[in-house]
Amino acid sequence: MRRDPRLVPLSREHHAALRLARALIGGTGVAMLTQMRPELQAHFDEEERDLLPVLRTGGEQALVSRLLAEHEQLMRLFDAAQAGRRCAEAGEALIAHVRFEEREMFPAVERHLAPAAA
Repeated sequence: MRRDPRLVPLSREHHAALRLARALIGGTGVAMLTQMRPELQAHFDEEERDLLPVLRTGGEQALVSRLLAEHEQLMRLFDAAQAGRRCAEAGEALIAHVRFEEREMFPAVERHLAPAAA
């Protein structure tokens, strides 16, 4: 699927998130999570800062609410995983979240984005 160039960096970051998710599911991802946590937080912050206004303006409140709820849930699961609990659940939730963003949220953002300057 061809992405709007403004979403490509976020989409690429999802590849690293999926590697982390698979490691968490396999029980080997806690150290990777600790290393990647600042990057994950920065990714969430960027989405909330840059994409949520586009979705709100486009009337996509259900997607806004879901994104915020999933980010909050993932941070709680990451806390638990770093404490040695719920690693597989964190990994599964991260995979589901990336799928949601790639299949539902990003297409909605693309529908509502102003055309990129040439």
